[in-house]
Amino acid sequence: MQQRGRKSPANLLAVSVEGEAPRLKPPAYLLKDERALFVQLVDACSPRHLVESDVPLLVAYVQATLLGRKTARNPSNVAVWEKAVRVQLALAARLRLAPQSRVDPKTIGRQQQQCVGPTPWDNIKRA
Repeated sequence: MQQRGRKSPANLLAVSVEGEAPRLKPPAYLLKDERALFVQLVDACSPRHLVESDVPLLVAYVQATLLGRKTARNPSNVAVWEKAVRVQLALAARLRLAPQSRVDPKTIGRQQQQCVGPTPWDNIKRA
């Protein structure tokens, strides 16, 4: 919000920087596929969504996601897949990557599109 009235000399000298926050960089210890998924997730979010303190959780999310993908088609690894998906789900909620953790429940109804077509009372025949 802008200041009302005359600006003080201190305000006139203040430097204002506009621009986006820097995006997170993947840690050096990640493998190639982990690094690629890390970058993909960071690029999919707004620049201000994830901060430096989220890196350990994001790394764990990436590893759980890749483990879930790797074990998804192997019937003998159902227990490993299930645990990986549970970890992935919990971390997605904490990192606010899941839709239900990003959106306020009170505003979801306002964002839904209205049905297109005639309303039920438009088809009533008048005598």
